[in-house]
Amino acid sequence: MEEMEVLSDDLLANVLGCLPPCSLAASRCVSKKWCAIIDGRRLLRADLLPLRLDGIFCVADQPDTRTYCFFRRSTNIHDLQFLQGDDDYYDDQGITDHCNGLLLFWDRVANPATRQWTPLPPSPPLQPDDFFDDFFLAYDPIVSPHCYEVLRFPLLPTSLQVPNIVNFPEDSEWPPSPLTTHVFSSTTSSWEQRSYVRQGDAAGTIADMRSDWQPWNRHAVYFRGALYVHCQNNSVMRIALNSSKYQMIIPPADNHVLNDGVVCLGKSEKGVYFALLCEKNENGWPQFQVWLLNELCGQMEWVSKNNISLQAVVENFPFDNNDRYNRPWIVNEKGQRVNEARAQDDQFEWDFDNGIILPVTKDDKVITYSNVIVFLGFHPYKEIAFFLVSSSRVVSYHLNTSRVQELGILTGQTIVKSFPYTPCWMGVLTENN
Repeated sequence: MEEMEVLSDDLLANVLGCLPPCSLAASRCVSKKWCAIIDGRRLLRADLLPLRLDGIFCVADQPDTRTYCFFRRSTNIHDLQFLQGDDDYYDDQGITDHCNGLLLFWDRVANPATRQWTPLPPSPPLQPDDFFDDFFLAYDPIVSPHCYEVLRFPLLPTSLQVPNIVNFPEDSEWPPSPLTTHVFSSTTSSWEQRSYVRQGDAAGTIADMRSDWQPWNRHAVYFRGALYVHCQNNSVMRIALNSSKYQMIIPPADNHVLNDGVVCLGKSEKGVYFALLCEKNENGWPQFQVWLLNELCGQMEWVSKNNISLQAVVENFPFDNNDRYNRPWIVNEKGQRVNEARAQDDQFEWDFDNGIILPVTKDDKVITYSNVIVFLGFHPYKEIAFFLVSSSRVVSYHLNTSRVQELGILTGQTIVKSFPYTPCWMGVLTENN
């Protein structure tokens, strides 16, 4: 006990965070200091949050911009038609971000669980006007079920889009300190200007950022009071929203490795994850790598977690409508009525820990065009990854057991052109927010 008292608050929080929920709750009674750390760091939030995933949605950017939704059969969330509201508006293609069940659109924030949405006022003019921007959602239902923030994040144009940026030399550091942007708060229902001061070194220079040819293929995750933004050179910006400070985290691998595939930032059972999907062996079978961010005493370190060949997944889910592994979730595309979707295989309910181990062939078969695979995202509470296989089949892959399940088959136009470029991203829906 005496040894624990000499630990810093950060180290003590990391030690307490390793306890099971019941022991952690009992530790609040040890001392006022321990109680303040557990409550202030929200270490019990994993036990208090709704640990059920009720749906996922996949947003395709090209070649057809449509949203595909997959719903648990026992959920009350079946579609996004409530967005129609009083003004006959409904455009699910406008989803730009999500956080703990809330959806961010260009002009509104929506909660599919309550089937309510709130309009967003226009954001202030962007300065400087050479820059682009993106918007990210921060929402913690443990802090408040009604309060959220939308953070505006500046994006540097690539050298091809804007050859020269006025008043910003290519060798100047980026991000700057302070980083000034705009934040919308649901508490005040308005945009306000905020500045975040950097702790530590910058991620690189403006030239480094502008070399990213796909700057919009970046997303953010919210975890324990901080927003983690995937930046243009694959570094990650950790923004502590309550302290107005930020810290840059170097990527888990060199960019010449990461740029050979598709990278994605996500959140799952253990915290913040970084994923890489790329072609690895001589036959072109995809390889999936995952790193977990270890935050210890303010030091950020990526720890390798998985390095998986997806050959079996690609081989066993060809480009056809074969219902060999059943479809236990409702698939609802825009324009399809919910009761029509529910009529399919209504006796099935997905067990996240169920699934099968797929066989792998031993021949030298080479991957073909129809055998493409796209990483969509992580399950928020379990170590499960979701993939789109052969342009039409959505499957889950349990990272610890290698068990695979099929969620559904997409109809209509195919939404993937070629590997490894990804036109999709995934969000999650929870019913009990």
